[in-house]
Amino acid sequence: MNTLEELLVSESRRQRTPVWWVGGPVRDALLLRPWLDGDIACRHAQRMAKALQRKLRAKLITLDEHYRIYRVILPAGGLTLDVAELQGKTIQDDLARRDFSINTMARLVGQDAIVDPWKGLADLRRKKIRALSARVLKEDPIRRLRAFRFAAQLNFTIDAQTRRWIRGGTFKSIAAERIRGELLKLLTSPRAGAALAAMDASGLLIEIFEDLEACRRTGRAYYGPGGVLTHSLNTVRNFEWLCEHLDTIVSAHAEACQAYLDFPIGGFPRRAWLKLGALLHDIGKPATAQKIQGRLRFFGHEEVGAHQISPLAQRLRFSRQETQLVRLWVKHHMRLGGLAAASDVTPKAFFRYFRDLQGEGLGMVLISLADHFDYLARARWGKNTDPVERQARALMAQYFQKNEALTLPRLVDGHDIMRRLKLKPSPLIGQILRAVEEGQLDGRFRTRADALKNLPALHKAAQRIRA
Repeated sequence: MNTLEELLVSESRRQRTPVWWVGGPVRDALLLRPWLDGDIACRHAQRMAKALQRKLRAKLITLDEHYRIYRVILPAGGLTLDVAELQGKTIQDDLARRDFSINTMARLVGQDAIVDPWKGLADLRRKKIRALSARVLKEDPIRRLRAFRFAAQLNFTIDAQTRRWIRGGTFKSIAAERIRGELLKLLTSPRAGAALAAMDASGLLIEIFEDLEACRRTGRAYYGPGGVLTHSLNTVRNFEWLCEHLDTIVSAHAEACQAYLDFPIGGFPRRAWLKLGALLHDIGKPATAQKIQGRLRFFGHEEVGAHQISPLAQRLRFSRQETQLVRLWVKHHMRLGGLAAASDVTPKAFFRYFRDLQGEGLGMVLISLADHFDYLARARWGKNTDPVERQARALMAQYFQKNEALTLPRLVDGHDIMRRLKLKPSPLIGQILRAVEEGQLDGRFRTRADALKNLPALHKAAQRIRA
């Protein structure tokens, strides 16, 4: 019996109330999966939560005053414990209010026997996600999305009846923050691509991303029945393939690449955001589609798509940083192909690529390569025989080796510009700094004196561009 279990047994005896492990921790223990979010149910939940807070020196927050659900956040290890008031007269009553059969098992603390009134253990063995009823999905529609999240995380399938119930619901009453959270948890899974395709078959994907319906109707003759949307879903799957084959793609730098992908942004690993970028990278194609000499072309779709990201991200309550990341990847996803098509890629081109991607160039390479792989025979993936893949590897090598081609000595900074030109802080300062960098790349400015001498001319040129 571990320390937490012993503490719960002790508090259960002291307060003279049974305490049950419910849902996730029971399910994950049976699957031999680690868990960081525990759930318990008992009478007098607030009193129990406060006792655990004191004993564990933890933080306590109220999640739901009406249902009396409290979260105990332990100071180390990232473990959280949700303490909920038992709903109904018995544990069986409480479990009947839950979502899926695999989450309707309970275990009394200090004992081994499992309470399983809804045959959750059988569904665990069958690897099935089965809702208890249409009512539980209607009561909390976020469960419709959660079904796909569990399917992706556990590598389970959703049973046919549950899929029919899912198709009959709506997200209209659900807070955008909850949709955002479930979606990003799903995208964190290594099987998110398949889950997104299944969501599309049930209508959920378009409920969340309305703009993707136009993608489905665009480019069918080229991409097949699902049009551009099929290609976008394939790009997410291809990205996941790349993540599984980092040893092949980046060889000695696989560990560093993994750390980059795992870095948390807004509470979720960067890889989840990159998959969102992969899903939305061609969102601008419907608005730019045109036939030119019998060929379907999408000139400027990356710029148009980048502009579409902001309202979409606002609906899902993304932060400014999160929105900027996805916009950046959508805007620049064609750059890799352009470099691969060039006869000679100079150090200047490498510098401009990573400068423009603002520290997210590595992720952009992976999205662009995943995009390209959808046009390339599977047998050629990872073989380094395709020019786009070779260019991708060259860019990643530059990134990991921190080659001097990716950096320039700083001749002037923003303070220098404001002092010399008597300017106040504004976006214009950044434009002038960028012009100085371009002058360095072109060989016009070699010293600080060169840059300072040319600041007035650069200022005038930047003003003309803004006008």
